[in-house]
Parts: sequence; C-alpha cells; structure tokens
Amino acid sequence: MSAEIKSIIKSMGNIGNCGFCGNNNVHVYNLHNDNGLDDLFNDILSIFKLGTDLIADGFSQYKLISIKDEFEKKWNIFNNFDGGKIHLFLDSLLQRNHPDKLQFLNNQVGIIEWMNSSYLEKKSVLKGYSWEEFVNYIKHENRFHSNHVNYEVLKDYIERLTTTVEDETFYRARISNNKELDTEEMGAPPPSFATAGRANSEGISHLYLANDKGTVISEIRPSLSDTVYIGRFPIRQELKVVDFRLLKNLDVFSFTDPTMYAINLDIFNEMAKAISKPVRSGDSKLDYLPTQFIVDYIKSLNETESAGYHGIVFESTLSTSGYNLMVFDPSQLICTRVEKRIIQTLNYTHIQCV
Repeated sequence: MSAEIKSIIKSMGNIGNCGFCGNNNVHVYNLHNDNGLDDLFNDILSIFKLGTDLIADGFSQYKLISIKDEFEKKWNIFNNFDGGKIHLFLDSLLQRNHPDKLQFLNNQVGIIEWMNSSYLEKKSVLKGYSWEEFVNYIKHENRFHSNHVNYEVLKDYIERLTTTVEDETFYRARISNNKELDTEEMGAPPPSFATAGRANSEGISHLYLANDKGTVISEIRPSLSDTVYIGRFPIRQELKVVDFRLLKNLDVFSFTDPTMYAINLDIFNEMAKAISKPVRSGDSKLDYLPTQFIVDYIKSLNETESAGYHGIVFESTLSTSGYNLMVFDPSQLICTRVEKRIIQTLNYTHIQCV
C-alpha cells in the first residue's frame, strides 16, 4: 500500500479491525468521519476527465480506462484489492466531501495530457511515443542519438530507483563439462569474448550475478547431467545501483505532478520487463539495443555528473526466489570460492496457447 496512505491512516491514531483488508488490531481509518484520504484521492482523480467529454474533443476511445481496473492492475496504491473492492472503497470515501468525483468511478475516463504534445514533450520520458515505437526507432532508424528520449525525465526516474547493495553475497554460474573451473575463471569474460546482452553491447564486459544459487543456475539454463560451477562473490563495499524492481513500488503520491506518473507508467513497466527478459539463443542482437541504450545512459551519468553508479539490479524471470545484479566494472568484485554441482533434475511448466 502507498506509504502516503499508511502515514495518513496512522496519524488518525485509531486501532481496530479493518473491513477492507481483513486484518485485526491495526491502524484504521473511518471512511465516513476521518479526513485526509478523501482530499488525497480527490487530487488524484482530478487528473482524469470523463470519456464522453474527451471523445468530443477528439480523444481516442481506445485510450479510455476504468479507474478501478487501472488502480488494480497498474497503480501501486492498494495491497491486493480487486477492482470491485477498490470501487467500493473510493465510493465510500468520496461521497461525503467530493461527490462530483463519483461519476469518474462509474464511467470510462482518460487523461487529456495524452493529447497535449507540449506536455508530453516536457513530461513523458519518450516524449509521447510508446515503448514499442521507441524500440522500433532504436533498432531501425537512429541507434545512438535518439530524439525520442526526454533525458531529464529519465534521470528523474533513475534517481527514484537509486539504492545501495552491501553486505550481501552474489553468485555467477558457468557450465563446464570437460574442464574444472577455479576462482580465476568465474569472473566476467574479457571484452574480446563479451557477447551482447540485455544490458551490455558486444565487446563490453559486464559482470552478471544473482543473489542466490537457485537463481543463478536457472539463468544459465543447464541441461540434464551438466556440470555447473558456481562462483561466490561477496560484496565488500557499498555499491550504488539503479534497481529496476523498485518501479513497481513507485508511489504516485510522491510525485508533485501525478499526471507525470500516469503517462509514464506503461513505458517504465515495459522497460523493466525488457531488461529482465532472459537472453535466448534465437534472439537478434537488435533486440537488445533499447535496453542497452538505457543502461549506457546510466553509465554515462558517471562521466557527465560523477553519479557513481556501479551497476543495475533487475528481476529474474527464470526464478521466483531471486534477482540479478549487473556490475559495470567486473574488477570491483572478486570470486572467493567455487563449488561444483551436477544437474540431476529439470522442472518445466507450460500453458496452452490459444
């Protein structure tokens, strides 16, 4: 749940049983008597306009949304509330002091700034382009000097995702069925052997690690009976990183301009998924260019602004238990120990495609 909402609820000083989340003996907010949350949500809903009014001004009906669905699936406001519960919560909250906003809950709405090219130029990280349009532009039109990116907005988001990693141990795994590997052979490949990845161009050596052994084995996708060597890399100094996992926790109430949050939400979600997507043998190197572009920009801040970034953190799509750390300068971490494992079983899950 939003930190701002939690703060307001705690400030009421009421302890009781919550009828929405089902928890007992917690801080609670009386929707009919307490004040604070109603004004907060009134401000957020004020960025929307009714779909009927927008369509009359030329707004595409395909960009209209439902508040309850949007808040349930994309906005980090509520903990596991479904759309129906969100609708009930907002309806109960707003009917006393802001009844004019109830119509937004019962009808499709949109954000008029999606039509405002001047606003998008200043506040959208891709200046109004979608992530897919940016991907095609980088791959097929202008690879190195994109005019599709608003670097000030990108930098603002990067600062919101900045954190540190310290006092942890990370791992790198390699498959080697014919040769024993020692600590000297568990680091990043030399530049001449560095292949293109989601976060590095070919010929640029970065160190890819995972925070647990299960994740790092999943990332290299070994076959049955393969011999896997796992190198241990303890973090002995604080590393400043951009953690793309934090995107899903960004709080709309921390933005002075909530519209900026709304218009960039889909783009950054797609960016995070693209960075976390595993490298596949059949991929074209062109597929990695968009995320390489973003990571290279983060690295460039070290030169232009002495930002001091050591790497990035991103989710592992091949493991439910861990995450990945990519370090720009492989020499900053040293492998202290190697253990040998034999892959005995594989576990695949599948779904039917329609």
